Amino acid sequence: MTNPAISRLTAFGVVLQLCSILCFADEPQSLTPDAMFPELVECRIGDLGFQIDGPKRWTLSGIDYKNQSVATRDSAYGTVLNIEGVGLLGTAHFLDIPGRPGGVEKENVTGLQFIVDGAPVSSNVRQLHLAGQSFQMHRTSTIRSVQLHSRVSVHNDVLIETVRLQTNTETRLKICYPLMYAWSPEMTHYLFGDESGVQKRGQFLATDAPTAEGLERTARWMAVYDAAHQCGAVCRLQQQPASEDVWLQYTDAPDVYRKLRLMSFSEKTMPAGFDGTYQTAVGFFIAEKAAWEEAAVNTLTKLKGVTESKR
Repeated sequence: MTNPAISRLTAFGVVLQLCSILCFADEPQSLTPDAMFPELVECRIGDLGFQIDGPKRWTLSGIDYKNQSVATRDSAYGTVLNIEGVGLLGTAHFLDIPGRPGGVEKENVTGLQFIVDGAPVSSNVRQLHLAGQSFQMHRTSTIRSVQLHSRVSVHNDVLIETVRLQTNTETRLKICYPLMYAWSPEMTHYLFGDESGVQKRGQFLATDAPTAEGLERTARWMAVYDAAHQCGAVCRLQQQPASEDVWLQYTDAPDVYRKLRLMSFSEKTMPAGFDGTYQTAVGFFIAEKAAWEEAAVNTLTKLKGVTESKR
């Protein structure tokens, strides 16, 4: 016969466990042990080199094309949410946990898979060195109540990044940065444009100039060029949720980076039931200074034909 006292204790334990689960949804989330995944993944895929950095929650960390730096490693990529009343959470953006000395809240990465030339690669080692002609990374994570399904794909020297955001809980945001790129501080020139062509052209600030910010509300792509090394890149917005605006925002910080961010949900609420996908494609080129804009537009044209599954 079951002891009534034990039955009551068991029931009480179940209630406590249920309460902790329900209360936990509104508290800083726990972390998947970082030891499950590599500290660093070094990739050489075709003419592109890049890292997947564990301390930055397994997102891109620098890009080189034909051994020339195009995007610096010394910054954050991936997705960042600025949650009202909470702060910035996401790639390399962490928060102290109130009442827990030494406790740090991070994006909670729950799944990670690498595929090179169509073959899965084990992710439970401390460092990986991957080389081939194609690459994919599939990554699942959460930022508070928002679920992220992120994907990096490289093939034919085109980098495609996709992030699908889903939530069942209304989330008030100050801003959402779905994807971002920290172009090398050696970049000297830029273009912004839409589907009809170039909207704006200019030069980045010279060394020692104060940092400047810019916002392009109607541009759908950005091209950057390094005149000294005659190389450049084009980033095109391939996909966005039909319900949301996306703007291109950049920070021109000489000697640090020329950073591009997608901006969405500016001072808005992400509604319960939201399910939206953002995608960019980045192509690369080598060109003399007099021909760089033509090379950038040609690269953009190629990107328009690049497609990938939405999910």
